[in-house]
Amino acid sequence: MKSVLLYIDDQGPEPWAQVALDITRAMDGYLRCLHVSSLSSFNIADAYGGVSAKHNFIVEAQRRGEKIRRQTKELLDKEEVNWDFIHIEGDPVNAVMRESSLQDITILGWPRGNSEKNRSRTLFGELLNNLRTPVLLQPHDLTGINLTQPAIICWNGSLEAANALRAALPLVKIANAAHIVSVGEGKENKIQPEAACEYLARHGVDSQVHLLSSRNDHPSDMLISTAQNLEAGFMVAGAFGRNRVNEYLFGGVTRNLLLKCPFPVVFDR
Repeated sequence: MKSVLLYIDDQGPEPWAQVALDITRAMDGYLRCLHVSSLSSFNIADAYGGVSAKHNFIVEAQRRGEKIRRQTKELLDKEEVNWDFIHIEGDPVNAVMRESSLQDITILGWPRGNSEKNRSRTLFGELLNNLRTPVLLQPHDLTGINLTQPAIICWNGSLEAANALRAALPLVKIANAAHIVSVGEGKENKIQPEAACEYLARHGVDSQVHLLSSRNDHPSDMLISTAQNLEAGFMVAGAFGRNRVNEYLFGGVTRNLLLKCPFPVVFDR
C-alpha cells in the first residue's frame, strides 16, 4: 500500500489531510491530493436563467483550484512526505474513479451533518458502489488515525468482506490486535469467520473471533459498540453486500456505518 489518494472538496484539505498523512507515513508511501470542481457545485445562472457560460465556470473553477492548492501546499510542505496535487474540472465520481485506478487506497472525508440528502454523501455512496480500490472513510470530527490500536474486521461471510480484509491487510498488520466480529448466525454458503482468522494467521497476524447474537439491535450498532468497547483504531467492512436499493430501504450495514460510525472505516467490494 504505497500509493494514497486523498479527495479534497471545496472546503479544503483539513481535517481530512491528517489521516492521509498518517497512512502515507506508515506505509512509507506517496500521497496524491485530488481536487475536483463540478459544475453543479457553482449554481451560477446567466442573464437568461440558464447555466453560465463554460468559460465563466472554468475561470471560477481554476480560481478555486488554485486556492485549494495553496492551502494544501501550506499544510503538507511542513510534513516529511512525498506528495503532489491535481485539480480537475468535471464530474467528481468519474475523476476519482480515474485517478484511483492506480492507487492502493482512496481517502474520503465524511461531511458534517446527518442528512442523507447531502450532495457529498450521495457522491460518496456512488464512489463506494463503483470504485475498485479500497476506500477509507474518515469521520468529520476525528483527526487522523491511530493504526496501532485494534483493528475491527466486520465479518458477514460475504465476498465483499473478504475483499475488504485482503485490501486492508497492510493496515491490519500494524494494529496491536485484530478482532473479527460476526453478528448473527453463520450460514453454510458463507465464508466462516474462522477462515478469515486462518488467513490472517498465514500473514503473521494473530486475531480473535467474536460471534455476536443480533438480538433486537441492528448489526451495525453492535459492530460500533464492540469497536468502542475494544478501543478500536479503525474498522474494515465490505461495502454494499446487498442491492443498493435494498440497503436504502431496509437499512443495510453499509448505510448505517456511513451514517453513524465514529471510527475510520476501510470499505471494499
